[in-house]
Amino acid sequence: MPSKNKQFEQKFVEFIKKNQLFDDSDTVLLAVSGGIDSMVMAYLFHKAAFNFAIAHCNFSLRGKEADKDEALVRHTASEFKVPFYHITFDTLTYAKQHKISVQMAARTLRYEWFGDLYKKNCCRFIALAHHANDVAETLLINLVRGTGISGLHGIKALNDVYIRPLLFASKEDIIDYATRCKIAYREDQSNTEDKYIRNKIRLKVFPILKQINPSVITTLCDISKRLIETEEIYRYALAILHKKLIKKKDDYFTINIPHLKLYFKSNSTLLYELLAPFSFNNSQINDIMASLSNISGGTFVSPTHVLLRDRDCLIIKPIDTHTEPHIIIDEKDTLIKAGRINLQFDTLKMGALQLKETPPHIAYIDKDKLKYPLLLRSWEKGDRFKPLGMLGFKKLSDFFIDNKINLFGKQKIKLLISAGKIVWVVGLRADDRFKIDSKSKHILRIQILP
Repeated sequence: MPSKNKQFEQKFVEFIKKNQLFDDSDTVLLAVSGGIDSMVMAYLFHKAAFNFAIAHCNFSLRGKEADKDEALVRHTASEFKVPFYHITFDTLTYAKQHKISVQMAARTLRYEWFGDLYKKNCCRFIALAHHANDVAETLLINLVRGTGISGLHGIKALNDVYIRPLLFASKEDIIDYATRCKIAYREDQSNTEDKYIRNKIRLKVFPILKQINPSVITTLCDISKRLIETEEIYRYALAILHKKLIKKKDDYFTINIPHLKLYFKSNSTLLYELLAPFSFNNSQINDIMASLSNISGGTFVSPTHVLLRDRDCLIIKPIDTHTEPHIIIDEKDTLIKAGRINLQFDTLKMGALQLKETPPHIAYIDKDKLKYPLLLRSWEKGDRFKPLGMLGFKKLSDFFIDNKINLFGKQKIKLLISAGKIVWVVGLRADDRFKIDSKSKHILRIQILP
């Protein structure tokens, strides 16, 4: 019968093979702090004769103790005859400059450096020494803080280039193995302090939970595994619904509200998942959900997109940070390129004109009533004009409502102006003041080109 050490080493290799973490030909970069978990991981990689290198970060937080950590890891890499990469950070200064916690600063610096090493082809994968207790702790922390299904399953064995080959083992297993194999490691005294939430969970909460269920770590890890598998089904179903419910139109997206309600009359989770790519937060999702019972109206802005609740659909459009300038048009100009549209100007004689029903992309104007230069600009609040065929003036905002033009449609509207007067609401309606009549001699034909 294999010894306990051999059994532990076999479980390690079997876990890697079962989860397809890497191939025998791959070089794996081990993140080794000098603590018991990462030192055991390095020892196991050496025993299995895998291709690996060691990386160590000195965060300059523990003075001489941190230097001793680095010395131990350097010695281990030399003993195992593997490449050794190391870096020293001024973590406190970085945290202060970026106004973040020291923990977050250390995490950011560490992962940025790992990314740099990866880009330099130092490795195929980066191994982190998380174990089963970390999975259970992460699940519980995320549950207390509030999270979706992705947060509940905690830590994955394989996530992009990062692998966690010790997830099969509990902290107790790792301590037992290190003791039996007499593996040298360094103790970080901060792990015994309860000022961090993870330490509070580890030192205060789990002892109580173990009184209720002595196998609570195993139980939570099993739940995490089931949640990972559940999420695969969840994501598959979401992909199908996403394809059915979100439609791409020009430069915006739409979600048909009756179709959405057909699947779930009241389900903010579905709406959250559909809108997650557009950076809307939980509070906004709840407000958008409430707006579905309204007839129309309501605008919601995320850091990247604007959502409009418009009649029977939600319209989502990227925030346009580009402001198109006013364009001056001289009498000699025949082609104007204005953002998304091109306008062509042709002068015709009255006798050559045979007017039939005019399509919306063309306007016929009495040229002699114009005062050059003309101006092409976006519409502004308070704009008024005299729609062709009407006797009185109308606010453009009312005109848009009558023609069921939503917020995003309004943002695209251009006005052709002569001496402060609207000549043409481009693509929609000309102004009656510039219409052709019996006295007209010169006609300006303006058309929107594809």
